[in-house]
Amino acid sequence: MKKSDLVIYVVTALLLANLGWGCAVSEKRPQPYKKRSSTTKPVYEDAGVQVYRQENGTVVFNRNTGVKKTFQNCNSVRRIVDKPVGTAPLAGIAIQEGIRLENDKTILIIELNPEFKILSVYPHPHSNKDKIFINKDTNTLYLYKNGDLFKTYPVATGKVSNYTPEGDFKIANKITDNEDVLKPQLGRRWMGLCVPMEKDNRLRSEQDLRAPEGSKYGIHGTDEAESIGKYASGGCIRVGETDILELFDLVEVGTPVEIRSSVGTEGRKTRGDDK
Repeated sequence: MKKSDLVIYVVTALLLANLGWGCAVSEKRPQPYKKRSSTTKPVYEDAGVQVYRQENGTVVFNRNTGVKKTFQNCNSVRRIVDKPVGTAPLAGIAIQEGIRLENDKTILIIELNPEFKILSVYPHPHSNKDKIFINKDTNTLYLYKNGDLFKTYPVATGKVSNYTPEGDFKIANKITDNEDVLKPQLGRRWMGLCVPMEKDNRLRSEQDLRAPEGSKYGIHGTDEAESIGKYASGGCIRVGETDILELFDLVEVGTPVEIRSSVGTEGRKTRGDDK
């Protein structure tokens, strides 16, 4: 090969390599990862609202106002339209337009019209029947009718953390005061709780049969109105006198009663009447 031909060959090979042709290998620099955007199928939608999930929660788009709000993640949605006062959920208020968002722990009731706002957030009853749930941390009694929150009541619970037992119980009996049945400190109504022996935290030297019979622990009225909302009782659940009259008529014998505290009782200090 002539020297001039060799020079031409080398120059041509270098040009082809730079263009990425021939046998030369061109390495491409790695590109930064870009997450592909994806559209999420709505959990629920109609002419007035669209509900869909995002990473940071559940988005509710109010089509009537064009406003979006993000709430906690939900598993299901139910529309509420023209709900009158006196019916669940939230018997105390009427709801023109709203939705019910549900997850495994809580339920949110959101008003869409006339105002876009949260009306209530409350514990999931995990039941489609009547039920009472009592939160010792907030001293709140929740009454559910057919799985929907009907009404809430402020209560008083044990002045020592374990005085009011936690667990799943039932209403064992209902007693109306006839001025000679209930002691004054029990008010005018008593709904006994069937508490098993092992849940009775106030045992003396021997087993107390009153607990499982529903005559030791109960949901009842009180002659100490100022104690409501506080940790003040010997273990029963005190309800205000006006509220206990209403609650008594709404609850039947056999209704499940769940009592919990969100942080448990272990390691909690003794309660006083100062809350």
